[in-house]
Amino acid sequence: MVIIFRMVERILGVLIGGVLIYFGYRLFLSLAGKIGRESGSGSFSFTGGNKIKLSRVGPGVFFALFGAGLIVFSLVKPVSLTVSPRAVKSTSGSKPGIIAASEYKFVGAVSIPETDADRARMRSETRQDVIALNRALDAAGGPELERAVSRAKLALMEPLWADDWGEPADFRDWLDKRGSPPANSQAAVDYFLAK
Repeated sequence: MVIIFRMVERILGVLIGGVLIYFGYRLFLSLAGKIGRESGSGSFSFTGGNKIKLSRVGPGVFFALFGAGLIVFSLVKPVSLTVSPRAVKSTSGSKPGIIAASEYKFVGAVSIPETDADRARMRSETRQDVIALNRALDAAGGPELERAVSRAKLALMEPLWADDWGEPADFRDWLDKRGSPPANSQAAVDYFLAK
């Protein structure tokens, strides 16, 4: 739920930025003659003595600039969330104990492994999805389905990529051309083709 709320927050930021740009533009147009657009000015001072001076602008321009900055921030900065490990009481078995929950990091809406153990665990979980997609492709077939399944499998694999799978660019090139697989990406190819 936290990730969904963060995504909604970013969408609202873009919408508010768009509204600020629109109203800033309308305010800029509504000021008449020398009082508004033609004689207005403003300046920004930065540390180190740098200064930016704008002349012949109305106050609406500053609203539009703020709105544009808000949109740029919303689009450039990805939504990220890190759930840190914490102690969890274990009630399974005869002896209750304490186990540590793993740490997860989300960028966008994708889970990124933090450690090699997390990567191995997530690879084994995702392998079942890749196998299911390969079996569905064998059962239904068709070039359109094959392209869609290839893109879906690659999207599942990309967050789990590490040096042991070789270069991602070589793997993508192999996917596009379907010749002989690159030698340094053989582990990724085997994972991709697992059935």
